[in-house]
Amino acid sequence: MAKQEIQKVDSEVMNRMNRRVILQLIRQNHTISRAELVKLTGLAAPTVSRIVDRIVNEEKLAKYCGVGHSNGGRPPVIVEFNASGKYVLGIDLGATMIRGVLADLDAEIVMEIQMPTGKEEGYEVVIDNLVSLVERLLSKRGLDTGHVIGLGVGVAGLLDKKKEIVDLSPDFGWQNVNFKNDLEARLSIPLFLENSTRLMALGEKGYGQGRDLENFIVVNVGYGIAAGIVVEGQLIDGGRGYSGEFGHMTIDPNSKIVCDCGRTGCLEALASGRSIGHLAQVGLTKSSLLNQLCGGKVEKIDAKMVFDACRKNDDFAKKTCLNAMRSLSVGIGNLIQLLDPTHVFVGGGVSLNGDLFWRALTNEIEKQKMLPNRQVQILPAGFKEYASVIGSVALVLDAVLGLKLR
Repeated sequence: MAKQEIQKVDSEVMNRMNRRVILQLIRQNHTISRAELVKLTGLAAPTVSRIVDRIVNEEKLAKYCGVGHSNGGRPPVIVEFNASGKYVLGIDLGATMIRGVLADLDAEIVMEIQMPTGKEEGYEVVIDNLVSLVERLLSKRGLDTGHVIGLGVGVAGLLDKKKEIVDLSPDFGWQNVNFKNDLEARLSIPLFLENSTRLMALGEKGYGQGRDLENFIVVNVGYGIAAGIVVEGQLIDGGRGYSGEFGHMTIDPNSKIVCDCGRTGCLEALASGRSIGHLAQVGLTKSSLLNQLCGGKVEKIDAKMVFDACRKNDDFAKKTCLNAMRSLSVGIGNLIQLLDPTHVFVGGGVSLNGDLFWRALTNEIEKQKMLPNRQVQILPAGFKEYASVIGSVALVLDAVLGLKLR
C-alpha cells in the first residue's frame, strides 16, 4: 500500500474514533458546549467544530440550542443530544410471534407491534411479515425511513461471523439463508443482525442488571434454549459467531428424544418450552388434568398448559416440569463450572412461570455446585418478554453511536 493510501486510512480511522468520542460526550451530558468538548477531548477546536457540524447537520443526532455564558471572548455554542429526532427499530423474530418496537435514541420504547411470524407458510412470508411490521411501526408515527438510524433484528440460530447469513436455525428450519441481504433488499434502513439470545445479554449489559458486571450469563429458556455470555465485560461471539448454543449440549447421552437439530439427548430436547409441551403430549396419562385443559386435543398441550396443571397440583404435570428443570439445572450447572460467572440471568417464556419455575430450578442448581460456598446469583433476566427487542435496540445504538457495549 502506498504511503498516501496508508495516511488516508489512518485519517479515516482517526475521524471515526474522534466522532465516536464526541458523540458519546454529547449523549452522556445531554447538553454540552463545543468549548467543553475541546477541553475534554484534547482535540483542536476546528476539528471539534467540524465533527459537531456533521453530527448536527448531516446525521441529525444532535442540535444547536443557543449559546452559554461568556467570561470574556466568544460565548460558547451549546450542543444538545437529539434523542427524539431520530429513532431505532428493534425486532425479536420469534418462532411463533414477531415483536417489533420503535425507540428513541435513549432506548425508550415509544411504540410496539406484535404479529404472527408465519414460519409455517415459508421463508418469503416471514420476510413479508417483517417488512409489514416495520412499515406499520413507521406509518403509525407518521415517519419515513429517513427518521431511522438503524434496524436491529434478533433471530434464533447460528449466524456467520459477519452477521449476514443464517447458517442454521433449527427453530425455523433454515439453512444457509442470506437473511440480511434479503431483508435489506426490501427496506432502505441500515440493518444489524444478531442471535436473539446474545441480544438479551447485550440489552442486559447496556440497560439492565449487567451494566456494572464483568462476568455473567443470560440463559434464554423459550421455544428453544441458548445463552448469551459476557466475559470480562465482552460479549462473546466465538470463532465463527456460534457461541451460546448450549441448548444443543448433550445432557443425557442415553436419551432417545430427538432434538430439532437431529441429535438426541440435547438440553433443548429435554427442557425447552417446545419439548415440555411435546413430552407431555407423548407421555400423557389418563388421570392427568391436562386431558381437561386441552379439551381432548392432545396436540394442543404446550408448556404453559403444563405449568397451569402444576399449579393445580397435577402429579403428571409436576413430574414433567421437574424432569425439565433437572435437565436445565445440569446445563446451567455446567456453564457455571466452565465459565465461573458471578451472575446467571434466566429469561425466556418458560421462565415467566413464577415460583413454580424458580423454586424447582434453583433447588436443582444448588445440587450441581462443586463448591458449596460458591456465590453465583441466579436471577430473572430483565425486561421479560422485551429482552431481545431491547437488545436489538442496543445493537443499533452500539453500532451507530459507538456505545462500546460489545
